[in-house]
Amino acid sequence: MSKRKLYRILIEAVAAVMILAALVFFVGFRVTKVQIEGNQYYTDEEIKKMVLDAPNAGNSILVMMTKTEEKTKDAQMIDHVTIKRKNRNTIVVNVKEKQMVGCLEFQGQYVNFDRQGVIQIITEEQMEGVPLIDGLSVKSVKVGQKLKGINTKKLNTILSVGKMLEKSEQKPDRLVFNNMNQLVLYYGEVEVRLGNDENMDEKMNRLSGILPQLEGMEGILHLENITEDTTGVVFDNAAAEEEEEEQEGENQDPSSQSETTTPPAGILTQEENQEGEEQNNEDESEENTGEEEEFDDSQLEYSDGTDAAESKSGANPEE
Repeated sequence: MSKRKLYRILIEAVAAVMILAALVFFVGFRVTKVQIEGNQYYTDEEIKKMVLDAPNAGNSILVMMTKTEEKTKDAQMIDHVTIKRKNRNTIVVNVKEKQMVGCLEFQGQYVNFDRQGVIQIITEEQMEGVPLIDGLSVKSVKVGQKLKGINTKKLNTILSVGKMLEKSEQKPDRLVFNNMNQLVLYYGEVEVRLGNDENMDEKMNRLSGILPQLEGMEGILHLENITEDTTGVVFDNAAAEEEEEEQEGENQDPSSQSETTTPPAGILTQEENQEGEEQNNEDESEENTGEEEEFDDSQLEYSDGTDAAESKSGANPEE
């Protein structure tokens, strides 16, 4: 066999290998599925249009070279985007959006700011999941600048609480500073009073555990005096108090009166709380021959309204 023929065979073999490799590369690694994660303010289609509009986006290897920062520079609510290859035909686009801790009204618009107090976007309507802050006012606003003209202490309180709420599934509808300049959160018909800035971490931890028990209820949750040693929390159930007043005012046969709604598990009614206090008083008059019964710190105690601003603890008031 001549050298020329061998050379031609070698060239043809190399070409065949290259063609096969190209087929494997472009067909075997063709993107057939795209997963979008982490987006809230933008739809999946909007993210795909922003990031995957180039020809290389069809290949799960070439798409990794996409300059996502350049493609998302005009998206005000996007912090950054990363692309990962899950398998040969699937890529995952992870979107890190800017987190808004709150918004305030200014000249008929909503000024949304992040955990540093920097204004990120101004919208005509309130954004979903961003609580409205009442009791704060500014003279002027500009995207990219920090909020100005706000009391520093109030702003720091808002930003601190906002950071703690970022990972919470239940966001308050509103955050309000009352006439005592103390922060109050509103979840539907539930008013949460936080008091001053002391023990705010403990207060927010208690709040996250208690909120699921208060779903559909109406009243005031008092967290003003919560500390690490506090074992009980006062909740003034407005609906229960109104129902009790109505029943006391009726002079009807007991069988004709409506049934009382059973409170959620772990929450004591006012009568049960009073019975427990009477029992504790009786136990104190007797000799202490055994260990005291532990109090469940997950329980809420209903107040009669006279001690609304006080948080209950496991220790007896007479001690």
